Amino acid sequence: MKMRRKANLSLILLALLFLIAAICVYRLPGQWWPRMLLYVSEAGLVGALADLFAITALFRHPLGLKILPHTAIIPKNRDKLVDGVVSMVEEQLLSKNMLKEKAQEYHLVELAISLVERKGDKEKILEQAWNFLVASLEKMELSGLAARLDKQVRGGLQRINLSPYAGRILKWVLDHSDYQAWFTQLADFAAERISHSDTKQQIREMLVQEKENMLNTGGSFSRWFKKQLVQIAESSNALNLDEAADVLYDDLQRFMLELRNPDHELRVLVADMLYKLAADLEERAELSQAVDAWKNELLEKISLLPSVNALLANLRNLLAPNAESPYVNADTRLNIRNFINRFIGGCWEWFKQDQEIKNWLEGYVQEFVQKIIETEHALVGQIVRTTLNEFTEQRLVEFIESKVDTDLQRIRLNGALVGAALGAVFYILLHGVYGPLLNLLNG
Repeated sequence: MKMRRKANLSLILLALLFLIAAICVYRLPGQWWPRMLLYVSEAGLVGALADLFAITALFRHPLGLKILPHTAIIPKNRDKLVDGVVSMVEEQLLSKNMLKEKAQEYHLVELAISLVERKGDKEKILEQAWNFLVASLEKMELSGLAARLDKQVRGGLQRINLSPYAGRILKWVLDHSDYQAWFTQLADFAAERISHSDTKQQIREMLVQEKENMLNTGGSFSRWFKKQLVQIAESSNALNLDEAADVLYDDLQRFMLELRNPDHELRVLVADMLYKLAADLEERAELSQAVDAWKNELLEKISLLPSVNALLANLRNLLAPNAESPYVNADTRLNIRNFINRFIGGCWEWFKQDQEIKNWLEGYVQEFVQKIIETEHALVGQIVRTTLNEFTEQRLVEFIESKVDTDLQRIRLNGALVGAALGAVFYILLHGVYGPLLNLLNG
């Protein structure tokens, strides 16, 4: 708007200058400068008016006179303008080849990682992931989803070798999770089950069953001889199943209490064996082949559908805040949420650091993007056309005019200045060069 005011002001000044020059020429007929001033103001005024008419004619009818030809050019050629813009965007600005080349210039996975990291802190990302998971579980139809998951999982498991991935996952869990706390919880759970009153009776029944099995094996003489020995031992209290059950019961409770210690030799042994198993799964070819063969055989014999369906139902009960379950309370859901958040956060950090996985994913992403560009490129033109077709003639004119208004007003200002300058040049040529030369030749 500032440039428009300058252009309008230049037109008004030239009009005033033209009037003043005309008056001066009339009042001072013998002076040269009024005529030069008239030339300058007249040429500048013509240039300014011509540019004003031309610019106005682009967008509307000057003075509202529709009888003037070649005016309101943009509204009249709206369809051609839309076709031209669509063609320019589709074939030049956003052509297939250009989009494909631009996509290949970027590492899209790294770009996505940086975008996620820049959008917010880790806690907000985990919060969004949790809300999305809970909302999806509440709305999903489990039977259909279970069937699709079963088909996808079985197909995916048959195509890939699970052993190296299983080794990596197991090693990550051992390195980044508090598996010792899980071991302690398992020991506490076992200790609680052992502390029930019927445990000692079950131990005694097991000992009785073992005694009967021992007495009823072997030949006739062997069975008779063992029964005699048992009777003698029981009569002398050398064999007392009640005392043996008490001892075993006390030993089990003591063992479970000791097992709560993270430095217990059994827990250390289990941890060492798990690390060794993780390494073997990644490195040993024969173990990888055995796992792959076992996996394929298992997939042929069992159906995952019931398990997947039950898993999804239980997962909904565990996570959904409005689901009712006698086994899950708010604290349990909070613990599960914290565990899932730690797991997702750990997986995210592992993913960011694993260049091999990122490169593998980048290949699939690039292939997907290239295929989308190839098959759906026409959408670019359709989007542009749809957007422009929503513009009325008036809105289209206002939109284009608003984008180039400053430059158009500069054209008006330049027309006035250039016209005035050319008027001065013509006056000098006519009266300073051509006139004297003509008089010289005639003289």
